[in-house]
Amino acid sequence: MHKRERTERGDKKQSLSIPKGISLMYKKILFVCTGNTCRSVMAQGLLRKMLSEEGIKDVKVSSAGTAALSSYGIFGILEKVLKEEDIEISNHKPIQVTPQIVRDADLILVMERKHKQAILEMAREVENRVFLLKEFAGEKENLDIPDPIGHPEEVYRSRLEEIKGYLKKILKKIKG
Repeated sequence: MHKRERTERGDKKQSLSIPKGISLMYKKILFVCTGNTCRSVMAQGLLRKMLSEEGIKDVKVSSAGTAALSSYGIFGILEKVLKEEDIEISNHKPIQVTPQIVRDADLILVMERKHKQAILEMAREVENRVFLLKEFAGEKENLDIPDPIGHPEEVYRSRLEEIKGYLKKILKKIKG
């Protein structure tokens, strides 16, 4: 178990032990990348599938981007790679991250340091809930997950496998 501080109603801080069991603590998990058209979408789809396979139904998984526009589209390569994982994203519309979205999340997992910084600039009070995905999975070095956009299909597959591996570690960690 690890500890974290949490501000309740903005008036006092208390140290809380994170309980074992995902359904007890992390009801709302948010993934963040830049455009909300690739990495965060991969992570959202993968974790939803993993939770479903575990029979966990009371956790909401969402994603957003620090520079997302609703006019952005999902690249065909990403859609193809996720379909191979039985993950459907054809109706996904990118969402711009906002202070309210991050405040509502119990756990915020970002792909790069710049995403964490952007979130902290808009909502400093979520500092104890925002982590780099790889950091939360237990990694200590090379914590950014690079964007595959503009690269060949094999880079998308590689990034998907990388994210999936870290999500498996995270699911095991927070499930207890």
